[in-house]
Amino acid sequence: MDTPTFLLLLKGAGVSLLLALAAIACGTLLATALAALAFSRLALVRTFYRLYIYLIRGTPLLVLALLIFYALPALDLRTGPYLAGALVLTLYVGALFAEVFRGAVLAIPRPQWESARSLGLPPLAMLRKVIGPLVVRYALPPYVNVCVMTVKASSVLSIISVWELTFAAREIIERTLAVFTVLGIAAGIYFVICFGLDRVGRRVEHHLMLKGFVGEHV
Repeated sequence: MDTPTFLLLLKGAGVSLLLALAAIACGTLLATALAALAFSRLALVRTFYRLYIYLIRGTPLLVLALLIFYALPALDLRTGPYLAGALVLTLYVGALFAEVFRGAVLAIPRPQWESARSLGLPPLAMLRKVIGPLVVRYALPPYVNVCVMTVKASSVLSIISVWELTFAAREIIERTLAVFTVLGIAAGIYFVICFGLDRVGRRVEHHLMLKGFVGEHV
């Protein structure tokens, strides 16, 4: 493979990574709000949360991408494939992150809650000093796994004409017919990105452990 072709794949990888990072950032904000709904005292709000999670997680990402891509113009919202793709990933990983956060809250032992209340801390202070670090401890490993999954899921967006790594690989294959070479290099690039994210997550976990936010996992 010549240098220009390889650089084209790297350019597509950059688009994939940017889309994934945007979805991770927006999905985290969405998941925080959704996780709060999961613990609402109103049954209707909790039902909305469960329906959202079941619908998004139960719908194949490919179908979800097509639905949103064609639904936005029907609603007179002409956003283009890239914004539509970022929205698809955000909605999808937001549901996954929400379940990660909800599970982390449920994993906090009851004595920890009782100890926090016995200190007489205001709700915000209790959340920041006691509950928050515990949520980080339990949520960080699966959170990193979802981040890695987001990078791989970005390949689905090629179906709605988002020019990213997979789309670039298809273009090169149509021109050169070097199927195994191009796909092998594309797979290697995906592996490097995902492996890098996993290493970053482990470094963050180690740093937080040194700061006392997280402990060793059994």
